[in-house]
Amino acid sequence: MLKIEGSVKNYAWGGYGYIPLLLGKSFDGKTPYAEVWFGDHKSGPSVLEDGSFLDQVISEKPLENLGEPVCRKYGGRLPFLLKILDVRAPLSIQVHPSKEQAEEGYKREESLSIDPALRNYKDDNHKPELMLALSDFYLLHGFRQRENALSDLKKFSELDYFARLYEEKSLKDFVEFIFLQDKNLLEEKLRPLFMRLYPEYDNYSLSKTDNFYWFMRAAVQCEEDKRPFDAGLIMTLIMNLMYVKTGDVVFQGSGVPHAYLEGQNIELMANSDNVVRGGLTVKHVDVAELLKITEFNTIDPSTVKPSRVSENCLEYHVPVKDFILREYQLKAGEKLSAPLEKGPCIWLLFSGELEQTGCLSFSKAPDAFFQKPGEKGEFIARTHVRLFRASSEL
Repeated sequence: MLKIEGSVKNYAWGGYGYIPLLLGKSFDGKTPYAEVWFGDHKSGPSVLEDGSFLDQVISEKPLENLGEPVCRKYGGRLPFLLKILDVRAPLSIQVHPSKEQAEEGYKREESLSIDPALRNYKDDNHKPELMLALSDFYLLHGFRQRENALSDLKKFSELDYFARLYEEKSLKDFVEFIFLQDKNLLEEKLRPLFMRLYPEYDNYSLSKTDNFYWFMRAAVQCEEDKRPFDAGLIMTLIMNLMYVKTGDVVFQGSGVPHAYLEGQNIELMANSDNVVRGGLTVKHVDVAELLKITEFNTIDPSTVKPSRVSENCLEYHVPVKDFILREYQLKAGEKLSAPLEKGPCIWLLFSGELEQTGCLSFSKAPDAFFQKPGEKGEFIARTHVRLFRASSEL
């Protein structure tokens, strides 16, 4: 197996200490550390011990490193991308395209030579994603049942304007309406509610299990960024708010609007960076594309239930074949044989210490390894170990 080092992303919404402490790096408490990527994505490929990049290694010998089934189906690149995230501030509301939408959108934007800052499609792949909570985690996921959303919109008289519109319009028409509204109108309509709720928010009287807490958190962020209130604030009230306890898993498929709000997680997704944004951001929002790819259905959110592969292994299956996540919990002294696979795997040692057959040194969290197809390996746990494996279904 090849030891790999993740690519760190310093996005503004990231935390200041969690990731550098995990990586054993010093930090200044001011620089945000948002994500660590393990994979071959061109925007952040992992690095091998000799200084070479994983995407280069794979491209030089794709059959050897990926295997024939993956090369044939996924075009000479890893099907998946594994990440660790630390979410300090809410991310933008976003929607990911289907495979067909991504292929069409990428081809279209390539032909038009669109400015990279205004592009929705960085590649031609879909981006379904699975997240496993490493802490208490909060996110927005899909649209709420209509009666629940209306109940919140009718809770305060300052929202009467939007409540009436939501009663009159279909979900899609309502979303289109709020995103096409003049920024000054949104500011005028939402500012009174912000002023009314601010004292409660400021003295911690609003619960994080209340959509209005996240409305206020996002509005305060707008204030700090010196940008006007946008339609994303209304989206926080018509989307499902999920609290995910440590160890639980959520899947986001194409067309489902969502936004990570707070917490740490492991994320496994198709190998893509395609994002169509839907508010709460200073970045480009393409309303026409948002309306085109969003699934305007109300849903009741749920977590992914694992299947037990063995006494020490859980497996999380999702409705796509690009990726499967396995989680191993090993006791000190316990052995684990890395099975022969038709495709590549990435192993992430999240906690504990391992001895690996053929290695001269012990592996300590958060070491990561790239396993080629048909390659064998054996781990011996020196302490209690939590180990994740990313692979694809072939």
